[in-house]
Amino acid sequence: MTSNQLKFGCLPPETQKALLLVGLEVERAKAKHPKWSTDNVYRALIVCEEAGELAQAALQHAEEGGELSRVGKEAVHTAATAVRLIEELNQGN
Repeated sequence: MTSNQLKFGCLPPETQKALLLVGLEVERAKAKHPKWSTDNVYRALIVCEEAGELAQAALQHAEEGGELSRVGKEAVHTAATAVRLIEELNQGN
C-alpha cells in the first residue's frame, strides 16, 4: 500500500482520533522546537526518552493511582516524536 492509497476514512473512528491527536502534537512540537537535531541517533534517543515518560506514567497509574489521561498524553508525545523522526528519514535527513 502506498501513502496515496491510504485513506483515513477507512480506519476505525478511535484510530482516526488517535492519528489526529498525534498529528496535532507533531505540529505543536515543530512550532515549539523548529530546529530539531540532525543526528539520527540523538533523534532516536528523544523517542526513547518520550517512551520512558510513557512507561513512567503507566507505572504510576498502575501502582500509585496516577492519572490515566497522563498515560494517553505521553503515548501521543511518544508517537509524535517517532513520526517526526520518520518524516526526517523519509526526506533523506
